[in-house]
This record gives sequence, structure tokens and C-alpha cells, in this order.
Amino acid sequence: MRLRCASFNVLADAYLSYGDYSHVAPDLLVPGARVPHIMRLIADLQADVISLQEVEPPLVAALATSGSWQLFWSQKKNEKPDGCLTLVRQNIVVTDFMTYAYSDGSDHVMQFMIIGGIAFANTHIEWAPVDDPHHSGIAQTKELLRWLSIEPPTVILADCNDRPQGPVRALVDAAGFMNVCGYEPTALIGQERAALDLIAVRGTRAEHIHTAFRPEGIPSADCPSDHIPVMAWVETD
Repeated sequence: MRLRCASFNVLADAYLSYGDYSHVAPDLLVPGARVPHIMRLIADLQADVISLQEVEPPLVAALATSGSWQLFWSQKKNEKPDGCLTLVRQNIVVTDFMTYAYSDGSDHVMQFMIIGGIAFANTHIEWAPVDDPHHSGIAQTKELLRWLSIEPPTVILADCNDRPQGPVRALVDAAGFMNVCGYEPTALIGQERAALDLIAVRGTRAEHIHTAFRPEGIPSADCPSDHIPVMAWVETD
């Protein structure tokens, strides 16, 4: 079976105050206003499996009404308003699912499921400065990889908050994963393009799917987040 997979940080309304969105149409910044645009983008991706990050309950509820998806929702800990949501087409069998909270006491979580003999992991790694001696993202990635060390062939779909050749990506590479999307930029840091979102595979084949999205000028009605989605074909049993 060949699955069309995507990873997409949808930008929680709760975090809109953390960035500069002065270029965005004001009506898109009203809480809940981006939900229909996100749903339309998700439908247009025509994916079989979609890992979403920074998802809030109103989007979960809206997607549940579509009837197109099995929804696997894991809210962050410590009463955070968002979490990870994995969408799987109704005709695809999910044989196992679990949520795991990182042991560092942060609010971040990771999701695991098995589809067609392949383990799929969805997570949002916490950001930290590259030179931070207590880099929380490094600790979380090590924990993620320990869990995945006993899994079958594996796909990681994540906002890893790190660029290729950064410390988080280096750990994933050293664990034998192939970065499917390479250096495709998915967000802007300042005015600089950055490949912060990851599809990585180990023990199976995958092929990058190029999309028409670009990180400049977002959020917009066409791409209603400060990230763009990344996509790949993944081979399963």
C-alpha cells in the first residue's frame, strides 16, 4: 500500500500574540476564523494520513463533522490549549495508537500509531536556542528516538523546530532516518526561509511530494498558518 502523507503545523489561535502578523488580513486573526480555511487546505491535500500540530479543540470538532477522517487527538499537558492531531482516512486500518508525554515536565506530547506494519509518529518538538546547554528539543528528540528504537519501519511527521544540520535533525539522521523533504523551507524566521517541518523515514521507502505553497506572505486564506504543509508518498506492507 502506498500512502500519501502530510505534516502541517496549523498555528494555534492561542499563539498569535507571539509573532508579528501585521501583514495578515485582520479578519483571519479573529479566533476560529482560520478553521474553514484550514479544513479546505486539508481537503485539497488529498492525503491519507495527516499529522497536525498546534491544533485546538474547535478545529478537532470541525474536522469530526466532515466524516472523512478517523481522528486521533492528543492535547498537550499542563492545561495547554493545543496538541497533536493525526487524521487517517476512514478506509485505512489503524492497528495501534498511543499518546506519550515527554518526561521533561514540559507540555509536549508524541503520538504513535501502526498502519500497514509501519509506525507513524506525530510530535511538536519544543523550540530552544541552538546553543542552549539544556536544549529541551534535544532531550525530547532523544526520548522520541528511544521509543522508536523498538518499533518496526517508522515515519516521523513533525514540527521539529530545527533546521537541517541543526542538533535535533542531527539526532534523527544519526538514528538512521532519511529526511524525505530535504531543505524545502516551511516557515520564515525573521525574513529567512527555514525548513522546520520534517518527514523522515527508516526501514521503508518514501518520495517527496512538492507542493505549490511558499512560506512568504502567510498566514493567508490559501495557507492559513505560519507554516506550510510538507508531503510524501510512503510505502507500507
